[in-house]
Amino acid sequence: MGRKVKIVATLGPVTDNMESVYQLIKAGVNVFRLNFSYGTHESHHKSFELIRECAAGLGKEVAIMQDICGPKIRIKGMKDIREVSKGDKLIMSKKADGEAFSITYPQIIDQLKEGDEVYFADGTVKSKVEKKSDNTLVLCAMTSGQLREGKGVNIPRSGIKMSALTEKDKADLKFAAEIGIDIVAVSFVETAEDILEARKILTGNGSDAWVIAKIERKSAMKNLDQILAVADGIMVARGDLGVEAGIFSVPGLQKEMIKKANERALPVITATQMLTSMLHSASPTRAEISDIANAVYDGTDAVMLSDETAVGSFPVEAVEVMVKTLLDTQIHLPKIKKIRPDKAEGFAHAAAEIAGAVHCKAIVSFSTSGYTVRQIAKFRPRKSLYAVTFDQKVSHRMALVWGVEKIFTIKRDISESHIFYQFLQKAGKEELYIVTMGSHSGVKGSTNMVRLLDDAAREKIFKRFEK
Repeated sequence: MGRKVKIVATLGPVTDNMESVYQLIKAGVNVFRLNFSYGTHESHHKSFELIRECAAGLGKEVAIMQDICGPKIRIKGMKDIREVSKGDKLIMSKKADGEAFSITYPQIIDQLKEGDEVYFADGTVKSKVEKKSDNTLVLCAMTSGQLREGKGVNIPRSGIKMSALTEKDKADLKFAAEIGIDIVAVSFVETAEDILEARKILTGNGSDAWVIAKIERKSAMKNLDQILAVADGIMVARGDLGVEAGIFSVPGLQKEMIKKANERALPVITATQMLTSMLHSASPTRAEISDIANAVYDGTDAVMLSDETAVGSFPVEAVEVMVKTLLDTQIHLPKIKKIRPDKAEGFAHAAAEIAGAVHCKAIVSFSTSGYTVRQIAKFRPRKSLYAVTFDQKVSHRMALVWGVEKIFTIKRDISESHIFYQFLQKAGKEELYIVTMGSHSGVKGSTNMVRLLDDAAREKIFKRFEK
């Protein structure tokens, strides 16, 4: 049984070269994340082409995900590193001046009121608004820590309203459409409208990339069902979510998000600090292995490495540890509880059930959009799952879907027999397969057939096309 859960790796200074990308793909990376908080369009385009070249050279389907910045609030205008002690007074103003520092979105100061909490540096420095004037806040530090230029700012319980897309994000989305990015992760999503706005920019520029909602704001949890209804998947972004909702809430929120995404057959990525110790150590901690395993038991489709592969000393080793953990964990996965499929899931459910009852090589889904593949994956079949598409872009995206072990791109054909013939030439002529496809091949949403591609069927196909 091949690995079911996928690995997303962030490309960064230590891995943005041909040798490293080759090694990472060989080690088991399925999706590369390009972090648009850093770099230029030119540098990201080079990274994009590098990944495509290495994946093609290895004969692997690898997806490329753009992670846009979103309205991340940061400290601005703080000239020196500042050591903060509990009880210290901090002055935050729309314009940095002397002791006063500012933030990247100074207009937020207007929305804050006395008593609101403001967190800095991933929540290590907590403060409360003690006094407010027209353009300035006096904050009282509730914890000690260190502040410096560029550190993050979170306002967890204030109901601050900000668009999820900045002008930079909009330009980055247009760029993603131009070069052919497969998946886009939208940061700081709060509502379904944030996803729809991003998708409108992508489609308006000729892209059908999947749009993933990063859930990192507490307010997004209130709108989770609406977000899931329009997104192509979600990311459990535990960093900022832990700051806003509190670190003790994250495990429960993770389980809730994954469960709801699984119910909708939407890919879900679990991220943040999965192997942080491997930034500087060749071995992980036992707690990190348990954290990865827990995400698998929760039902995640993928796990993500951030700094571990971007700036860490052991990027390839981190991927290898992830692979070993995932393979060992999936052996112990309990059999999925019986799920009553709805009408749209009927054929996917039937394929998974039949595959569990007969001795076959794999479930093979011929899918125009990848929707049926995701539906089959929802039922977590033990057998291998192959995705066969007629579009290279769809094939790339299948690299994120749980359980998809092999991906084939074949030519669109009106003849069902010739479609099977193309697949068998690539996959192997001697195996037994459970197949799902539509009676109108290549038409999105037309899956209405489950059949057994057995010895008799294969013999008939080869007799016709190998005269």
